Amino acid sequence: MDVLIRNGWISDGTGNPMYPADIMINNDRIVDVGNLQHAQATRVIDASGKIVCPGFIDCHSHTDWTIHTNPTVQSTIRQGVTTEIVGNCGLGNAPASDLSRENVADRLREYCYEGPVTWSSFSEYLQVISEMGTSGNLVWLVSHGAIRESIGIGASTKSADITEEQMRTMENSVREAMEAGAIGLSTGLEYEPGRLASTEELLRMAKVVGEYNGFLASHLRNYAESLQSAIEEFIEIVRLSGTKGQVSHLNVRYNTGAAEGAWLRAVQTIEQARQDGLEIQTDCIGMTDGFGCLAAILPPWVRAGGPEQTAILLKDPAVRLKVRNDCDRYWRFLNRGEWDRVRIMQSTKFPEINGKHFFEIADLWAKDVWDCYFDILVAAGSGLDNLLALGLVFTKEHVTEMVRHPLFSLEADIPSSSLEGPLKDKLPYRGSYAGMIHFLTYHVKEKHTLRLEEAIRKMTSMPATHFGLQHRGLIKKGFFADVVVFDYNQLDDVSTNEKPLAYAKGVEHVIVNGTLVVDNSKHTGTRPGRNLLRNS
Repeated sequence: MDVLIRNGWISDGTGNPMYPADIMINNDRIVDVGNLQHAQATRVIDASGKIVCPGFIDCHSHTDWTIHTNPTVQSTIRQGVTTEIVGNCGLGNAPASDLSRENVADRLREYCYEGPVTWSSFSEYLQVISEMGTSGNLVWLVSHGAIRESIGIGASTKSADITEEQMRTMENSVREAMEAGAIGLSTGLEYEPGRLASTEELLRMAKVVGEYNGFLASHLRNYAESLQSAIEEFIEIVRLSGTKGQVSHLNVRYNTGAAEGAWLRAVQTIEQARQDGLEIQTDCIGMTDGFGCLAAILPPWVRAGGPEQTAILLKDPAVRLKVRNDCDRYWRFLNRGEWDRVRIMQSTKFPEINGKHFFEIADLWAKDVWDCYFDILVAAGSGLDNLLALGLVFTKEHVTEMVRHPLFSLEADIPSSSLEGPLKDKLPYRGSYAGMIHFLTYHVKEKHTLRLEEAIRKMTSMPATHFGLQHRGLIKKGFFADVVVFDYNQLDDVSTNEKPLAYAKGVEHVIVNGTLVVDNSKHTGTRPGRNLLRNS
């Protein structure tokens, strides 16, 4: 149907000052912007005193983990997020094979999906998502980890042990995904199974992406004492492969061994690479806490046999003692004993500990904190890598310098969740419910880190332009009608760490491809979202 939005203040996504105007939408496009006082439409929205802007684009999302159980993307669409770029951090659901299908099924079951994994190729997976229908748009990266798993390369396989035939199979998987419409490849080099991949392995796969002028999006090898070498490796791969680059959440976790000035030096290295002609940007979350993988501090030697074997080994007190002296990686503050910085998010085996930090768990169980950690992993068994925790990882000052830096788009780094159904107990994390709107409520309204129009630009036209999302990210005639109407004065996260299960307030209308998905702050149940394929 046609929709007319009257009397709103338009923040058009360019970062320019707002202006009063009306917007006419017909089918899936914006057909006019201006003084449309004589226009008529099937549906008229009075936006007097409200702000109208492009739908927000979360350029680093993990909603592909929950999309099968939450196709209406409840917690994110209610924040005004109309497009999410998924498949990040080298973690994804396709391709799948007989060698990896059960791993994919285990991961999705962790987020309450009980259906079959019927797909094999990336194109088949996109077809499954398309037939299911989603309320928001999805942009897809193919994940390095899924490709590795699909040919049976586990956590213990170093690149030197990969045969030429296997390497060519991985390259062909990248090519198939790019042909199917993926915008690029993602890597997760602090996680299994990506962390043993060599630069040469990554380069060979990235060169296929470069043939399609695609993106390499990378969760780097290190965000602490070796940040500089990690960023230099990434830039070299981008340069040699001919890809465009996205550094996933370029940050430094506090008290993890990073030298003073390490973050600024890494940013300056990207700026120099851009001056040399490389197209590279980065992104950040807006909160001091973020979620991560509990098992990521474990050493490679205990991971060699896969997650189930790891869980068995961790029953042995001698192995536990050895691991305690060899876990200075990833969230390195755990090695320093700062267990109060980590809260369990979704332990299925021990629901009584969800939301508690590890010292509270130790008191509850009357155990050493390390034994609590190991017991939780052992109980998870083959699902060990799916255990998520909430970590206090950044200082407020560091978040502020990231949010305001011109190279950083704004993202939430979470899966979408829902207050309806079983997902609410799986993701009790405020990032799922307020991760994007927090930029406006906290960094704009409360702290004045950014102008409102600039924050909106960093969540709309900036990622749309960088990632080549054609005719998205602006309020402009001829562009797709992904539009948000919100009451700035009423805008509120609502969700907190103590009480995370609440939808954000103040977003009154959300339109995706011309269809009202949120109307008067209520989800309509419609699913007009699309897979936004490369060059579509």
